Amino acid sequence: MTLIIGFKCAEGVCLVSDTRITNLETQEFEYESKVLTPLQNTPFIAGAAGYTRLFREFNRKLPDKVSTRFNEVQLKNLRALIDSGLSRKEAVERLYPKTNTEQQKQEISQGEKDSDQVPEESQYDVPLTYSYSSEDFIDDCKGLIKEISKQVEDDPQAIEVLIGLKRRDGESPSLHFIDSQGNEEEIDTFYPIGSGSPYVRMFFNKLYDYDKTIMELITQAFRTIVYTSNIALEASVGYTNEHPIEAYTVLNNGAAGIIRFKNELEVISNLESEMRGEFEVLIKNSRVKPLEWAEP
Repeated sequence: MTLIIGFKCAEGVCLVSDTRITNLETQEFEYESKVLTPLQNTPFIAGAAGYTRLFREFNRKLPDKVSTRFNEVQLKNLRALIDSGLSRKEAVERLYPKTNTEQQKQEISQGEKDSDQVPEESQYDVPLTYSYSSEDFIDDCKGLIKEISKQVEDDPQAIEVLIGLKRRDGESPSLHFIDSQGNEEEIDTFYPIGSGSPYVRMFFNKLYDYDKTIMELITQAFRTIVYTSNIALEASVGYTNEHPIEAYTVLNNGAAGIIRFKNELEVISNLESEMRGEFEVLIKNSRVKPLEWAEP
């Protein structure tokens, strides 16, 4: 299992995750990222929780599924652009004006014989007919989850997914939860998935505020994961200095991906000290009067 905390705020959407994986064969801990950015330069992130083998299968298959669907859309656009009167080279330049390598452009052109290089700047302002949309991404995630969860039909929490995405310019990013049956729900505040979920409301019910900065809320998510791992001792939730807690965002400007922090290990260490100084001392030095036997 795992713990991924998704939330919305004024700056965008964020998924914060631990990195511990339990190897079911050896019962030893491994560590890896649990949140994906399945298509480069697109405002989509996804994090899965559940049985190790199921969410690993989801993480392995989702990028391939999204990439295949995107390439299918681009091929339809290529055909439409050629039908509009552009040459194959012009159509490829319209689809990939700057961002792709010559090799990728040659692949999409399917062996174009012209030896001239594709120009750096697009000269062909022809609108594209087809696109791989945020709704397509949600549908692909839902379909993949339903396919994978058939392996464990008797457990409604066999695999769960949180998705952050930006639909279109001018709109704020949105947060979505998908259960193992492929049912999807848009989330307006925060939502946790994984075995550590019961501990999240303990913090976020008191500390969450949409207007707080994204860094403030990420810090609260870090605090929750530190508590779940170190105080609640949820064995399937954890991290190390080499594989620390991770945060992925989709910001209002459409930028998506993992966030790098200059003081991450320092903050985690301070949170661990806070836990030892507050919770452990409180429990060990409780002044609550013990229960007493009732009179017979």
